[in-house]
Amino acid sequence: MKLDWKDAVSTTLVVVGLILALSVTQGWNWPLLGGVREGIVALAVIGFGAHLLGAPRERFYYNDPFGLITVLIAVTTIGIAIVGGLITGSVEYLLGLMVVITMFWVFATFRHAVEGRTTSGRATPA
Repeated sequence: MKLDWKDAVSTTLVVVGLILALSVTQGWNWPLLGGVREGIVALAVIGFGAHLLGAPRERFYYNDPFGLITVLIAVTTIGIAIVGGLITGSVEYLLGLMVVITMFWVFATFRHAVEGRTTSGRATPA
């Protein structure tokens, strides 16, 4: 396995985001999370932070299957779950966003475990 600290922080962010979303769906009445729209915004911000930690920066990742799946999930998330949820305020969009962010995390963590993180190709001391 080639997981590092970024994967641990990303996992923590995803778990916190899912707990925040569950607080909205279960009616726990947490401050600043009084409705579905607030839950969608909180989950989207935390999910974006987790994505920034897991995204490869050294190469253009549309060329491989994992990168293409990530782009398709991102378009679906932004187009349907976030925008649709902010317009309608429906719990189904929040649940969909929870599923999509969890899928993001699973794909990224699986990829890092199997392939390891990408390197820039620079020579490093042995």
